[in-house]
Amino acid sequence: MQFSYADNSATVKADALLVPVFEGKGLSDFKFGAQLSKLFNKSDFAGKAGTSLMLHKSYAVGADRVFLIGLGKKDKAGPQQLGEAVAGFFRGGAVNTSKLKHVAIALEGAKGDAVAVGRWCAEGALLGDYHFDVLFSKKDKKKHHVTKVTLAGGNARQLKQGVAYGEVTARYTAHARDLVNEPSNRIDPATLAKFAQEMARKLPGLKCTILHKAQIEKLKMGAFLGVNAGSDIPAHLIVLEWNGGKKGDKPIAYVGKGLTFDSGGYDIKPAAGMLGMKMDMGGGGATICALGAIAKLKLKVNAVGVVPATENLINGRAYHPGSVLTSMSGQTIEIGNTDAEGRLILCDALTYTQRKFKPRVIVDMATLTGAQVVALGNKVVGLMSNDDKLAKSLERAFAGIGEEVWRLPLPDFYDKQIDSSIADMQNIGGNPGTVTAGLFLKRFIEKGQKWAHLDIAGPAMNDGEGWRLWSGKSATGAPVRALVEFAEKF
Repeated sequence: MQFSYADNSATVKADALLVPVFEGKGLSDFKFGAQLSKLFNKSDFAGKAGTSLMLHKSYAVGADRVFLIGLGKKDKAGPQQLGEAVAGFFRGGAVNTSKLKHVAIALEGAKGDAVAVGRWCAEGALLGDYHFDVLFSKKDKKKHHVTKVTLAGGNARQLKQGVAYGEVTARYTAHARDLVNEPSNRIDPATLAKFAQEMARKLPGLKCTILHKAQIEKLKMGAFLGVNAGSDIPAHLIVLEWNGGKKGDKPIAYVGKGLTFDSGGYDIKPAAGMLGMKMDMGGGGATICALGAIAKLKLKVNAVGVVPATENLINGRAYHPGSVLTSMSGQTIEIGNTDAEGRLILCDALTYTQRKFKPRVIVDMATLTGAQVVALGNKVVGLMSNDDKLAKSLERAFAGIGEEVWRLPLPDFYDKQIDSSIADMQNIGGNPGTVTAGLFLKRFIEKGQKWAHLDIAGPAMNDGEGWRLWSGKSATGAPVRALVEFAEKF
């Protein structure tokens, strides 16, 4: 998709012109609004958010078709609401049925800073147009894609600046979506590592190091290796480094769960629960792609990303319920459930990241617990942290990109539930499962280290209709955009 700019939306020659409309305000913001207003009854289109209306051919504009897209109340509708409306249009059926190639967006009445408007338009168009269709053999199964978008009627210089940023965040979010949408026979620990290496080769200054099984064994990552024992594909530890800040400044660190397929191990999942487990590497995919976006944008920050990648399968070597594993930190873990494997690979990755990079802050993310989905649904990320300032910075980052996060507590009285009678701890702690999982990870955070944990079990995949910039029934790429926003603003 290419972006271009025009001074006047009325004169743009395009297959379709999108005209944003505020609720109850009509088309008064546009020079050609009076002519277009004659083509529909006010009762047919009120400008409510999420609604749209195609108008018949109008000689008031140069485009072949006009689509009105609702933004909702003007006092609440800014660049984000515009981007969401654009995403809704690109996600909808009109692009496919009308075979639109060139879409223009009328911005004469747009609210907010033009840079933000450009960014949200780019993210809305690219992420709304996203569809994972590479595995269809028949062309008629593939989505028709728009190839050109013209932003018309705004400050071209500022819009271009915003689009340049939004293109990067959207494209790397789409990369993360691809990784999660790919079936597990195409994305395994080795191919995930290869993706990270190839991405880094294209981005000057981004360093990628892959630690293989012998190196992981040398580091004594017993928890990570315990989960990997049941798989024929060796574990890989993916490490990405970006040094865009001042030399010697401590980096921010992202650690993402890279469980490319989870059978549950000997505590095997039921068939229905296992079917979607290709998405269990959503945190790892987001970590890799966030580092890619940070490097592409050349953000002035030092950042690292660490992804422990493995499968959790069953064979004669697989770890058992009741086994005791020794983590890299030296702490011992009794296995209460082999399906609580994500925290086991993360705990060793957290120890490695702290000892290797001594980060300023460390944020881990994982499709960790089904309890997160029960508590917060599939649109809200669960946040836990040992530092209020870090938690607030993450909350602002999510708010800045229009996604939802909710902070959960880490009370000491629940921590006792993960104590073991034969080891330092066990890997399950009962209800509330999301919180006890966070408390388990907290035990591997060294003194003085600022840390946050993001449980993305629900938001990693969207099982329903399109929502905001998300596509229906697809990986969302969350929280790539939030991680980039955090890196830029923290």
